[in-house]
Amino acid sequence: MEFRFNMHPLFRARIVRINNSLLPTGFVAQSRRVALDATAQISEIINTVGSLSAQAQGLSVPVTTAQKLRNSDHHIYLMFESNDKNGLVVGILKVGRKSLYVFDPSGETVNVTAPCVLDFYVHESRQRGGLGRELFEHMLREENIQPDELAIDRPSEKLLGFLQKHYGLSKKIPQMNNFVVYEGFFASKAQNATDIDGRRMHITASPNTNLFGPTFTTTEERRRSTSQTRASVAPMPIIAQPPVGRYAAKRPTCSMAQIIHNSPTTVSTEPNRNFT
Repeated sequence: MEFRFNMHPLFRARIVRINNSLLPTGFVAQSRRVALDATAQISEIINTVGSLSAQAQGLSVPVTTAQKLRNSDHHIYLMFESNDKNGLVVGILKVGRKSLYVFDPSGETVNVTAPCVLDFYVHESRQRGGLGRELFEHMLREENIQPDELAIDRPSEKLLGFLQKHYGLSKKIPQMNNFVVYEGFFASKAQNATDIDGRRMHITASPNTNLFGPTFTTTEERRRSTSQTRASVAPMPIIAQPPVGRYAAKRPTCSMAQIIHNSPTTVSTEPNRNFT
């Protein structure tokens, strides 16, 4: 991808890393004006390449923009080719750590903080030439991680094939979100306790679940709650209480019911009086 400005001063290496400062790592500006110009040029590069990446993946909105990078702690690797003109940008790889809820191999939902591949694109004119692997390998060395430690955000079929071909990643753990993780993902997390907090999703029938969503408890909390429930005292038998107050008063005899059922009545026991 060519641009209207000379990119050689921006790319002192074949692959440069750019964080939310929107300046290549190690870039030294001679003045504030030079720094502002460099930021504007990097922003244009990121927006253009991010748009091409979205088109290649069939996305309606680019995943990678200069504004999104500015407002995050993620970073981007850009691959550059030098020539006798302004130079070419041929690839982009966006990575960063995110807090995710993912299913582990046993089906439990676990909260992890994982390194993620958020965008990966090599220009169509440079694909199948080894540049994608060169860019990916550079990222792995810089981040000091293994391929199966990564969570991949919305990978295309090309990216899935790339990971299987070069790194043997094929056994995915099905997830409820757009991320793909492989079987080695949780093995590496078990070695690094800071990447996983051990929380599991616990869904109850409580009205609070409908209002506020499922709660997340640690395995120890759930074990303690279960043991307390089992050890709880059996409920006391329900004892019927006699009615009190006006509910205890005897109901008056219904004369009409006695007449209907031909029952003796208690109309009056007084002798008949003659009124003369």
